[in-house]
Amino acid sequence: MADRSSNPENAGGAGQGSERRVAQRHIIVALADVTEIRSGERIMAQTTQLSATGCYMGAMNTFAEGTEVRVKLTKGGQTFQTNGRVLNVHAEFGMGIMFENTPAEQQRVLDGWLAEPQH
Repeated sequence: MADRSSNPENAGGAGQGSERRVAQRHIIVALADVTEIRSGERIMAQTTQLSATGCYMGAMNTFAEGTEVRVKLTKGGQTFQTNGRVLNVHAEFGMGIMFENTPAEQQRVLDGWLAEPQH
């Protein structure tokens, strides 16, 4: 896929660049299973940053910016699932995903992970 942003520092769960970020990011590693809603294509990856509104994941293969996806994150025996949209892509590096329409029970799982002390 084409690299649509030249600066990986602009990647974030809530938007591009610190001026648009609305949620604090945490360095949390979770296994990620990301499925493109339209085609069913899947990418396996892992998060490098996680926030209440999105994540950044390292992945050699990425979906294009704007792609609607289903995100399944697994950490410590718990699973978080929601829909999302790819916000930014860094070819062969990773992609930032914004979570959309997250069900309340899933948001509670995510909030629990974010509340854990960081090591």
